[in-house]
Amino acid sequence: MAQSAAPVATDPRTVTVRVRTLLMAAAVVVAAALVWWGLSYATGMRPLSTGSSLTGPHGLRIAARTPDAFGSGPTAYVWRPGGSYVVTVQIHNSASVPVTITGVGHTPSGWVGAISGPTIENGDGGTLEPIKGPFHHVHIGPDAYGVVTLVFHANPKALCGAGTAALMDSVDLHFTTLGVFHDTQAVPLGELEAVMTAPRSGC
Repeated sequence: MAQSAAPVATDPRTVTVRVRTLLMAAAVVVAAALVWWGLSYATGMRPLSTGSSLTGPHGLRIAARTPDAFGSGPTAYVWRPGGSYVVTVQIHNSASVPVTITGVGHTPSGWVGAISGPTIENGDGGTLEPIKGPFHHVHIGPDAYGVVTLVFHANPKALCGAGTAALMDSVDLHFTTLGVFHDTQAVPLGELEAVMTAPRSGC
């Protein structure tokens, strides 16, 4: 008499666990891919550029007004203890996502050039006047403007005597994208660049 094996029943709970595990694994892969894409997109952006501005020296006299000494460049100022050159400028965000300016790169503590800094302050969006006090992060929406103040200082540690000119033609702005991804962009200053001459007689 022929005999046949009875089919083995599959526990529905086992099938459910396997499907759930596969779905969780797929979700992890998709999330990792999105994070990788977002990081690549955010860190590859260079969305910042300068707009309208207001500049002014504080405690510095003019060494040479352009275009007399430096072609089509900016006005040069003579180094003087405690002096500073202040730029309040609109920063345009050309990205389709918001960014937040969190700070600025500055010269190291042992720097001996004629100009040190810059340090960063807030600025008034209506008047472009500096706002004194602690710097607060500047949130800039997509295709919008924010305002910061950059202060370039007559470096108290400067080694002078050569009569040479020092300049800073860009600033490294630190910012976050979507409040998550941190990045730094070198933003050219153009005609706003800081130029300072070191006195031949020494600082």
